[in-house]
Amino acid sequence: MSEIPLPLGFRAAGLWAGIKKPNRGFDLGLLAADRPVDAAAMFTTNALVGAHVAVCREQLAASGGLVRAVIVNAGCANCATGERGLDDARETARLVALRLGCRPQEVLPISTGAIGAHLPMPKLRDAIPTLVDALREDGAEDFARAIMTTDTHRKLESATFCADDGEARVTGFSKGAGMIHPNMATMLGFLTTDAVLPRAAMPLLREVVERSYHRVTVDGDTSPNDTVVLLASGRRRVADGELCEGALLDVAGRLCRQIARDGEGATRLVTVQVRGAVDDAQASTAARTIATSPLVKTAIAGRDPNWGRILSAAGRAGVAIDVAHAKVWVGETFVFDEGRPFPEREPLAAAHLAKEEEVVIGVDLASGEAGVDVWTCDFTADYVRINAEYRT
Repeated sequence: MSEIPLPLGFRAAGLWAGIKKPNRGFDLGLLAADRPVDAAAMFTTNALVGAHVAVCREQLAASGGLVRAVIVNAGCANCATGERGLDDARETARLVALRLGCRPQEVLPISTGAIGAHLPMPKLRDAIPTLVDALREDGAEDFARAIMTTDTHRKLESATFCADDGEARVTGFSKGAGMIHPNMATMLGFLTTDAVLPRAAMPLLREVVERSYHRVTVDGDTSPNDTVVLLASGRRRVADGELCEGALLDVAGRLCRQIARDGEGATRLVTVQVRGAVDDAQASTAARTIATSPLVKTAIAGRDPNWGRILSAAGRAGVAIDVAHAKVWVGETFVFDEGRPFPEREPLAAAHLAKEEEVVIGVDLASGEAGVDVWTCDFTADYVRINAEYRT
């Protein structure tokens, strides 16, 4: 596997600190800039939040939106852990800052894993010096591996675009396979670029999230630790800001499709297309409703082109729909069109579900001109097994 480069001004590392059980892979990652860089972050809307969410908000406010490093542990969410959890997150940031020679408020400590357990601070104290020393420009793969929980593979994407003084780059990381639903970002995500951002980091991140991380769902559950961070080193100047925004959206979208494809127990990446909506908001609502329907997702797992479940989910989404002129398709086959079914076409639709690992289902609401795509996966018995055994 070829190494995916980091943008200029960034280094990364990952290692096993003993948070996870032996042979479960890396569990501590560090993403660091050579100096404090412009940053923005979005967090879960769950009323239950991991300790790192509160602490990262404190850090960003105290630093004025400047970040030198992000440290991520996997295997322990540090959530519902009270004041001790907050103190542990703050100490983690201080330990990294001490080794990097920066202000503690310039370090974001982030956790993912099982809810209700305290961070094993002795292990972190022992591991952080080695982790900082391991930072390198070609460390993206190690960081991507270190943030995984039930993921079956690392999620790492990169894109380049023309800058005034050479080639600019966006490199992004995500983790997530379960407890994924778009009420913010629904996983951990890290987007880095060496470009000078074309506008303020926070509005830019909101737009990217709305068009990518807000359009992926696995199971309808929103984690208390969801976080997406944007970091820009500003080493490359780009005259055309749309190039930078386009690269960020491209990388984020590819990461989201990876998350959906890697959904716990999944056998199919599913793109849900909604067209003919009144506006993007209604299109997104309809698509998310279809994408989270257990009946739709289990039908896809069974390779059954059950268009009635798809249409019914759209009908209960609370958006405008003209059923008499609506359409439903599976792959390229219209199985419901202009108010009537076409059962003779279902074998073609079933073949699409059976043969393809990336499948498409869609609805035209016949109520407007707007449309969006949302990414999800099928729902199998393995999802139940994985989550039934998650802590045992």
